[in-house]
Amino acid sequence: MQNQQITHSNRYIIAAIFLALTLLGLGDMLEIIPYFASFVANPLFPFFHETHDLLALTVALYAAHKLSPTMGWLGIGWCLILHIPYAYIVFPNELPELTRLVVLSAVGSFGVYLIAIRNRLVTQLDKLARDLDAQRAAAFQYADELTILNGIANIGVEATSVDILIENAIRVINSGLHPDYFDIGLVDEAAGMLHVYRSTVVDDMDSLMIPLGKGITGRVLATGKIQRISDVSLESIYLAVNPQTQSELCVPLKIGEHIIGVINIESKQLNAFDESDEWLMMTFADQLVTAIEKVNLFQSEQRHAQEAETLRQAGSIVAATLKQDEAFERILLQLERVVPYDSASVQLLGEGYLEIVGGRGWPESKAVVGMRFPVPADNPNTIVIQERRTLILSDAPSAYAAFREGPHSHIQSFLGVPLIVGDKVIGMLAVDNTKPDFFTADHARLVAAFADQVALAIQNARLFGEVQQLASTDSLTGLHNRRHFMELAKREFGRARRYDRPLTAIMMDIDRFKDVNDTYGHAVGDQAIKIVADRCRKTVRDIDILGRYGGDEFAALLLETDIDGARIVAERLRRCVVEPPIVIGGGKLVVAISVGVAVLDKTCTALDTLLVRADQALYVAKQAGRNQISIWKE
Repeated sequence: MQNQQITHSNRYIIAAIFLALTLLGLGDMLEIIPYFASFVANPLFPFFHETHDLLALTVALYAAHKLSPTMGWLGIGWCLILHIPYAYIVFPNELPELTRLVVLSAVGSFGVYLIAIRNRLVTQLDKLARDLDAQRAAAFQYADELTILNGIANIGVEATSVDILIENAIRVINSGLHPDYFDIGLVDEAAGMLHVYRSTVVDDMDSLMIPLGKGITGRVLATGKIQRISDVSLESIYLAVNPQTQSELCVPLKIGEHIIGVINIESKQLNAFDESDEWLMMTFADQLVTAIEKVNLFQSEQRHAQEAETLRQAGSIVAATLKQDEAFERILLQLERVVPYDSASVQLLGEGYLEIVGGRGWPESKAVVGMRFPVPADNPNTIVIQERRTLILSDAPSAYAAFREGPHSHIQSFLGVPLIVGDKVIGMLAVDNTKPDFFTADHARLVAAFADQVALAIQNARLFGEVQQLASTDSLTGLHNRRHFMELAKREFGRARRYDRPLTAIMMDIDRFKDVNDTYGHAVGDQAIKIVADRCRKTVRDIDILGRYGGDEFAALLLETDIDGARIVAERLRRCVVEPPIVIGGGKLVVAISVGVAVLDKTCTALDTLLVRADQALYVAKQAGRNQISIWKE
């Protein structure tokens, strides 16, 4: 290569040097040319004779220095070839002249040798300097690469989301490599797009979405192989996203065999990337994938912890009450924390039907409470109950006609989850959304976990209600027992006194009940008490308080009722017990009651006083002949 450069680039210099040597050699021939006899006779000619040989040597050394030692040696040889004929022609004794030429040539050759050594040393020093420069550049590049890898590792530890991780990774790589264009793309499988995070803002966008099958990135995502494009203009699938791009290098981001995205680097120069760039980008890709996995794992653990805490809090709030109505309300409120919905309902299983016992998000929630759905039937509720599994309907109206009618016509997505206690299905949670394809497997998983706690809370509330019912209800008649009657009566007595509202107490007793027990037995007596209680319950209003006071004695508290109204109610009670007679076995039993009435007035300051007055009036009715009413008087 060097000789070729000498031949082509310096051929005129070489020709000039050999011409100069030829002229200098021919200068000695002046002595044998008669025309120059006068010039040769000049005293200065010996000086010229010796000087032009030195000049020839100088020219040869110059050629050795500027061109190559070989050229110096050739120059000296060429000079000798010209001078040797002169020595034989001019000097009778040519030995001294030949000796002078040999000495002169030896000195010149030694000079050329020194120049050759010097040039070799210079060449070695230049090579060493170039090697050092290359090593220094490689060291700097390696340091930059290590800095980038360390930076990616650090941000992978610090980042709390993939978006933040990618943005920081781009910043680190940009600061270390300064590429013309550098992008990182992540696959969004749900949207079928590649979400590209960009290092260079183009058209005021710092990110863009590219269909998964498009461009060089689409080829990498499809094949999982690196694409190094020397000239993008030759690629028909290239998407001209970055201006002035001429070459491109795109490597996949892989987790195992699954491709999650790409690293894409582009240059404004042709053929800008080589195998070392491929290796470097793959190293970056491996480090970035590791960081993404760490962030995803962190987010997954954080999400699971948050879900567990949400479920714990929601479950504890629901379980904090033992009142069924309040429990249903809390269930629906907390359910919205677990999964977003537009409407939802709690449905409990009865004999052949599911009944909505609580609803939220409906235009009129009270309208849906009490609705019943037959089970089994052609409805999604049947699948949830009979198959004991979660059911998701992405397009509910297409699956069941009921979702095309009110009040369910707003529902597009449906999620049903069974409520199971032990091995028994007690109902279901129904969650609705107005958007199709809304609910996912994660939603179903969370609602199912919540339903496990809900089912237990509902069962506990049911059991507590039954216990409360047993604790406050007379087991024979179903009326309030004496303790519960007194609790309710005290509350209403205080309200009537506080707001100066009318209130009446009634005491009732079955006439000659001992004779009934003695004649017909206690079983008939219990039946008579139960029938009397049922008739009295149907006679008084729902707002009135009716209870079994003890044995065959009943008490009632009539709210917002004065003396005239109380007299009418008391008479109605007396008549409903007497007629019709009670059918017992093959015969009929006429049962009558005596009724005592007392009205709240300014002198009555305690509930016990009011009840005692009613009891005193009852005693008067008994003394007056029974089967009648008596109004208490001072």
